[in-house]
Amino acid sequence: MSKACNDQKHTRNSNGEGSIFQRSDKRWCAQIQVDGIIRSFYGIKRSDAAKMLSLYKETLRKKPWNNNGENTKVTVEEFITWWLVNVKLIQLKPTSYDRLECTVKNQIIPRLGSYRLNELTTQIIQEKLIDDLFKRGYSFSHVKKAYLALNACCKYALLPTVRKLDYNPVSGVVLPNSWKFDSSKIRWLNRNEIRKFKKVCISKHKNGKYCYPLGYGMIFIMNTGLRLCEALALRWKDVNWKERRIDVSHNVVTAVDRNSTTKKRIQINQRYLKTRSSKRILPLNNTAYEALTKIKEFRYFGENSYILCTKNGTQNKPRNFCRTFESIIKRAGIEKCGIHALRHTFATELFRKGTDVKIVSSLLGHSSVDITYNIYIHVLQEQKVKAISKIPEIK
Repeated sequence: MSKACNDQKHTRNSNGEGSIFQRSDKRWCAQIQVDGIIRSFYGIKRSDAAKMLSLYKETLRKKPWNNNGENTKVTVEEFITWWLVNVKLIQLKPTSYDRLECTVKNQIIPRLGSYRLNELTTQIIQEKLIDDLFKRGYSFSHVKKAYLALNACCKYALLPTVRKLDYNPVSGVVLPNSWKFDSSKIRWLNRNEIRKFKKVCISKHKNGKYCYPLGYGMIFIMNTGLRLCEALALRWKDVNWKERRIDVSHNVVTAVDRNSTTKKRIQINQRYLKTRSSKRILPLNNTAYEALTKIKEFRYFGENSYILCTKNGTQNKPRNFCRTFESIIKRAGIEKCGIHALRHTFATELFRKGTDVKIVSSLLGHSSVDITYNIYIHVLQEQKVKAISKIPEIK
């Protein structure tokens, strides 16, 4: 329990019902101990924390096995669904949980859900899940996610407080080598496409207004290599005009609203990024600096407002931005591609100018240089060929 939690007086319920208290940061915290593990739920109001605690206790009452661990009839679908809601939901970021839930519901349950958990064997998992996904043409990423999800669930089932498995059947499963999968090449804009793209981005109507108010935002992203989720979370206060740099420390994601019965997707601003390396200071080249200057002329609503905002000053949605991008490339006569191509274009141009892979990796906010190398291996190989061609014959 954190020091912040200890600062406040607990309001305890009866045994096994949990406790609710206010932390020193003014948030309310509800806690309950289950199987030796303390679960915590937070809310701005006491009622918010109490509601989450109540929902959790209701889920516990629906646990698909009894407390003494003797029930052997629990199925994979029952157990992994319970594990998702009661273990992973409070551990993962919203988007990470959405991806895990998608993997479980679309890959694991349809293939293994009807089996009893204690009947799972390495052979069943290998043939019915891993090999089947591979044969059906799923990507390496999809297969690996299914493997990792089921492995984590089975490890949890091995815990002394759970005791639903005697061994982990996933431990003997073998993943196909990544080279056996078709690798999709990344898409970036070539020099001619960049020229046409920029021309359309800054085009104007006859009345002098820009055809695409977000056009300079596209140019800004292409010259900084930002992820779209990072760019949409930028505020004017993150810009250091004097030192010509921006502070990347937030992002925006779209995730399922777990507090709503409709399960609609909502936009969430996060103070944590994709990886630790994603939090970074990015220098601005001349084009990026000029793009920001242009945007500020007609889309500035104060230092705390978003840079790539709507005409009303509200935060833009990723889908709206992508639609504008799709319209621009269509008008420019560029082959259809995703907005991530702008980030790939930034990296590719750096490599073609001889920038070291470590520097490119740092600018992109990758967690390791290996990730950068694996993504841009085709570009790097091209650079190696050009470098060798410049070396005179050695005799």
